[in-house]
Amino acid sequence: MIKGVIFDFNGTMFLDSPLHERAWIEMAQKIRRKPLGVEEFYQNLQGRTNLQIITYLLGRQPSDEELQQITEEKELLYRTRCSAPDGLHMLAPGVEDFLNQLAPTGIPFTIATGSYLPNVQFYFSHLHLEKWFRFENVIYDDGTYPGKPSPDIFLKAAAKLNVQPADCLVFEDSYAGIRSAVSAGIGRIVTVEPSLDAEKVAQIGFVYAMKPGFTAVGIDILK
Repeated sequence: MIKGVIFDFNGTMFLDSPLHERAWIEMAQKIRRKPLGVEEFYQNLQGRTNLQIITYLLGRQPSDEELQQITEEKELLYRTRCSAPDGLHMLAPGVEDFLNQLAPTGIPFTIATGSYLPNVQFYFSHLHLEKWFRFENVIYDDGTYPGKPSPDIFLKAAAKLNVQPADCLVFEDSYAGIRSAVSAGIGRIVTVEPSLDAEKVAQIGFVYAMKPGFTAVGIDILK
């Protein structure tokens, strides 16, 4: 029986990958004067922290000032697109139904995201996440630990829930996230991204189930 549930957020609960992608493509043109292709983004940058992405685009470690300036500019572009009338104003299909079934079980759950604090605050106000989640339990990029595929984010989330990683279920959408969960010793990993390649996933490590999205996930996944 699963004793704790950890949700990746971006691309998993909130299907915003195209918005991040477009914002980084625009920033990449400024940073390195060279286009950032969609395939390059998904292979090298998806699921990574802003520090990791900016280091990749610059080809070197950014100064603290560069990191802050580039991060703020990119995230403002992203949040503006989310908030636009034709932006993204809801969780992924099936997520609310699953959360409404999960909440009464008494099993603790939280979010572990590579997003930084201003974005997490934006998500809570934009999507009313307080209906299900305690803000203080959310693990986000605070600059104190490496991003995925390192295991730290899921280890911190399991500790926040007071549950052993082996007793946790993680929902993920990226190869880097799967690697992170495997490295953390997560007991059950479920992917909810239909474009993931099953052979690549199998090469990374054990994944309990590959689902096309939360509409295909029932509460029995916890048993």
